[in-house]
Amino acid sequence: MVLGAEVRTLVKALKNSNSCQEIAQILECDVESVVSCIRECELLEGKTATLRLPQKPKTPQPPPEEDKKREVGRPKILENRQIVEKMLIDHPHYTSIDVQRELLSRHGIEVSRRTLQRRISEIRNKQFQESRLPAKDQGPPPSLSIETRSKRLAWATAHQDWTVRDWRNIFNMDDLKYADGSPPKEIFLDTLMGPGGTDCSDLNLLEQLMAIIQPRIQKQAPKNVQEFHAVLYDVWHSDQEMVDKIEVLYESMTWRVTSVIHNGGDLTDM
Repeated sequence: MVLGAEVRTLVKALKNSNSCQEIAQILECDVESVVSCIRECELLEGKTATLRLPQKPKTPQPPPEEDKKREVGRPKILENRQIVEKMLIDHPHYTSIDVQRELLSRHGIEVSRRTLQRRISEIRNKQFQESRLPAKDQGPPPSLSIETRSKRLAWATAHQDWTVRDWRNIFNMDDLKYADGSPPKEIFLDTLMGPGGTDCSDLNLLEQLMAIIQPRIQKQAPKNVQEFHAVLYDVWHSDQEMVDKIEVLYESMTWRVTSVIHNGGDLTDM
């Protein structure tokens, strides 16, 4: 488009304070004609043309990746092991149910109960191993006889594939057998009472169950098996603290077994 003389005069007057695009909008002409007109004027004046070409608006740049908060999916329990470890230190009586509930309510972390049971067993076993390390000014802890260690190790090896659910199936007042697709484990006398002997009380499930139950029912003094069963049934469904302690005991059995195997049959300090 060729601009007329009057329009060219206006372009010359506007070029120092406006861009080519702005001049084109003012004069209602195309930008190329304005650029051509300004170039001719500058050449006639013996100057090098300095054109203010239209600029594209800058698009906002996204923030650097490091400034963004990294969003991840459901955290794994292994990545939050310190949270669980601290929780167990602050609340030694916590069961996997308590840990699961607190992880969800306080940290928004969803973890299956079976995974928690496995992790809690690992953490408690690690804590136990660390607690058995002798102090600098002490000698190594006393060890059991070879015969006793061998007996304890054989018992633990026979029960190394038992889960918390298997231990729970031994005794509960709801008469329920929890299964995960496989039949419940067969229960022998030594499963309930451990390998036997005074040095094996930490593996005697019956003894430790009675230590929890006895104080709760002794005031009612049941006189026979039927009364004992009735009293225990009432307490089981009314004393949540007792039930929680029994659940902690069941969960501890898995890492007691692991500890005995790792220690070559030595005590679990429980």
